[in-house]
Amino acid sequence: MPEATPLPDADTRVLLIQMAARLAAERPQHPMRPSVREALALTFATRRYGYGTDRAARAEAGVLTHAPAVEAGMPRGQYARLLRQTAGGAR
Repeated sequence: MPEATPLPDADTRVLLIQMAARLAAERPQHPMRPSVREALALTFATRRYGYGTDRAARAEAGVLTHAPAVEAGMPRGQYARLLRQTAGGAR
Protein backbone atom coordinates (compact mmCIF):
# COMPACT_ATOMS: atom_id res chain seq x y z
CA MET A 1 0.00 0.00 0.00
CA PRO A 2 1.52 3.37 -1.03
CA GLU A 3 2.26 5.91 1.65
CA ALA A 4 -0.32 8.71 1.90
CA THR A 5 0.77 12.18 0.87
CA PRO A 6 0.68 14.52 3.86
CA LEU A 7 -1.93 17.26 3.75
CA PRO A 8 -0.71 20.75 2.86
CA ASP A 9 -0.13 23.18 5.69
CA ALA A 10 -2.33 26.26 6.12
CA ASP A 11 -0.03 28.56 4.11
CA THR A 12 0.12 26.11 1.21
CA ARG A 13 -3.66 25.71 1.25
CA VAL A 14 -4.07 29.49 0.99
CA LEU A 15 -1.77 29.62 -2.04
CA LEU A 16 -3.49 26.67 -3.72
CA ILE A 17 -6.88 28.36 -3.29
CA GLN A 18 -5.51 31.63 -4.68
CA MET A 19 -4.14 29.82 -7.72
CA ALA A 20 -7.47 28.06 -8.22
CA ALA A 21 -9.34 31.37 -8.09
CA ARG A 22 -7.06 32.86 -10.73
CA LEU A 23 -7.42 29.87 -13.06
CA ALA A 24 -11.20 29.75 -12.66
CA ALA A 25 -11.54 33.48 -13.33
CA GLU A 26 -9.16 33.82 -16.27
CA ARG A 27 -9.76 31.68 -19.37
CA PRO A 28 -11.06 28.58 -17.51
CA GLN A 29 -11.80 26.80 -20.80
CA HIS A 30 -8.23 27.16 -22.11
CA PRO A 31 -5.78 24.29 -21.70
CA MET A 32 -3.73 24.19 -18.53
CA ARG A 33 0.04 23.89 -18.97
CA PRO A 34 2.73 22.73 -16.54
CA SER A 35 4.56 26.03 -17.04
CA VAL A 36 1.48 27.93 -15.82
CA ARG A 37 1.39 25.75 -12.68
CA GLU A 38 5.01 26.63 -11.97
CA ALA A 39 4.60 30.32 -12.78
CA LEU A 40 1.56 30.69 -10.53
CA ALA A 41 3.30 28.93 -7.65
CA LEU A 42 6.19 31.39 -7.91
CA THR A 43 3.92 34.41 -8.38
CA PHE A 44 1.65 33.75 -5.42
CA ALA A 45 4.49 32.70 -3.08
CA THR A 46 6.41 35.86 -3.98
CA ARG A 47 3.39 38.09 -3.48
CA ARG A 48 2.77 36.59 -0.06
CA TYR A 49 6.34 36.41 1.26
CA GLY A 50 8.43 38.81 -0.84
CA TYR A 51 10.81 38.50 -3.74
CA GLY A 52 13.83 36.27 -3.16
CA THR A 53 13.04 35.41 0.45
CA ASP A 54 13.65 31.99 1.95
CA ARG A 55 10.01 31.87 3.05
CA ALA A 56 8.81 32.47 -0.52
CA ALA A 57 11.07 29.69 -1.79
CA ARG A 58 9.71 27.28 0.84
CA ALA A 59 6.13 28.29 0.04
CA GLU A 60 6.68 27.79 -3.69
CA ALA A 61 8.19 24.36 -3.04
CA GLY A 62 5.24 23.45 -0.83
CA VAL A 63 2.76 24.42 -3.53
CA LEU A 64 4.63 22.47 -6.18
CA THR A 65 4.78 19.44 -3.90
CA HIS A 66 1.01 19.42 -3.37
CA ALA A 67 -0.35 20.80 -6.65
CA PRO A 68 -1.34 17.86 -8.88
CA ALA A 69 0.50 17.20 -12.12
CA VAL A 70 -1.12 18.76 -15.17
CA GLU A 71 -2.66 16.23 -17.55
CA ALA A 72 -2.52 16.94 -21.28
CA GLY A 73 -5.59 18.74 -22.56
CA MET A 74 -6.96 19.53 -19.09
CA PRO A 75 -8.78 22.88 -18.98
CA ARG A 76 -7.67 25.52 -16.48
CA GLY A 77 -11.09 25.42 -14.78
CA GLN A 78 -10.84 21.67 -14.20
CA TYR A 79 -7.34 22.10 -12.79
CA ALA A 80 -8.70 24.82 -10.49
CA ARG A 81 -11.17 22.27 -9.07
CA LEU A 82 -8.29 19.84 -8.44
CA LEU A 83 -6.37 22.54 -6.60
CA ARG A 84 -9.39 23.27 -4.40
CA GLN A 85 -9.78 19.57 -3.63
CA THR A 86 -6.10 19.30 -2.76
CA ALA A 87 -6.43 22.29 -0.45
CA GLY A 88 -9.49 20.74 1.17
CA GLY A 89 -11.82 23.43 -0.15
CA ALA A 90 -14.98 23.41 -2.22
CA ARG A 91 -15.16 21.16 -5.26
